[in-house]
Amino acid sequence: MAGDLFRYFCLINPIQMPHVQSSVYREIAIHAAAWIIYIGVQVLAIDQFEHRYVENISSALAQLPAQLLFTYTMLYWLIPTYLLRGRQTLFGLLTLLVLGVCGVLYWQGTYYLFISWFRPGLVSEETPWNVSRIFLSIFYMLCTSGLLIAFHMIRYGFRQQRLNQQLVIANQSVELKSLKDQINPHFLFNTLNNLYGLTSSNSDKAGEVVLRLSQLMQYMLYEGNQPTVPLRKEIEYLTNYVALEQIRYGDDLQLSFVVKGPVDQVSIAPLLLLPFVENAFKHGLSRQLQNAWLQIQLTVTDDELVFKVENSKPESPVSALPTGIGLPNVAKRLELIYPGRHRLRQLDGVDTYLITLTLNLTKPDSVEPNTHEDHLLTSR
Repeated sequence: MAGDLFRYFCLINPIQMPHVQSSVYREIAIHAAAWIIYIGVQVLAIDQFEHRYVENISSALAQLPAQLLFTYTMLYWLIPTYLLRGRQTLFGLLTLLVLGVCGVLYWQGTYYLFISWFRPGLVSEETPWNVSRIFLSIFYMLCTSGLLIAFHMIRYGFRQQRLNQQLVIANQSVELKSLKDQINPHFLFNTLNNLYGLTSSNSDKAGEVVLRLSQLMQYMLYEGNQPTVPLRKEIEYLTNYVALEQIRYGDDLQLSFVVKGPVDQVSIAPLLLLPFVENAFKHGLSRQLQNAWLQIQLTVTDDELVFKVENSKPESPVSALPTGIGLPNVAKRLELIYPGRHRLRQLDGVDTYLITLTLNLTKPDSVEPNTHEDHLLTSR
């Protein structure tokens, strides 16, 4: 059955066949080495300096078929089919049955293949169906085969843990790519709307708008696919975006963008800061007719990055806007990329809105769950 599964896997996955085949051979070599070591230890333990190696090896080989049958029946049938699937009662009953059968074979092999040949004087004193000898054989088999089964299960546990870690990483990579794919259309839609407003109201700025937009698209399409980018490039990206918005708003917007600290020494995940600025324009400044203002501050220290975006908003209640994906998206990305290393805070006042992102730039040895986030971000 194992051979059929191996051939089937190779048929459906021919590219991986050499790797799988080498893994099978390595597994066979490990098991063969374990049995050879076991037989060698058994021979040395029984010999007791009598140097009867042929006789002792014959004794070990006479008992080996029963041990092999018990070990691999447990490893490749009973444990995966019943124990690992939660069918403990049936597993226990079948294990007792297999133990009984293998215990009989163990003693039969000892009697006919060892005692009859090397200890003929004991043939009259022993019988092939001696119940006490069979129970003693079961005990010996449990002690020896049990060690090999335990060794295999420990290896299986480590292997499953490694596979689970790889699966988590793969799932996170897929999820991060999905979130980035959501960012791009969202940003492009907003920017094209801005471009339409700019070209219709101030055609003299059209050339600057196209240039800055092309730089934004280049960064988003190429740099955005990297796991990290220099913080300086992310700042340039934000500068282009804010410049486009400043052209559209003109004198109706009071803008401040302050950067402090050694930003050239820091790298962060790309497209991480823009959603906070987008959110300020989309849900605050775009709904305000006059006296609109926006303050952006980015501060870097040796081990921390603090990004603050504060904007004005209308005091009077307005109709709810459609729910967006910007802030929930970036909050999810932060959980995946900076688990336990970020803090998000928002302050929704009467006529202002402040959001603060704090990133821990150090890489701890172990990642703890994020317990510092004040509350889940939602679109306004």
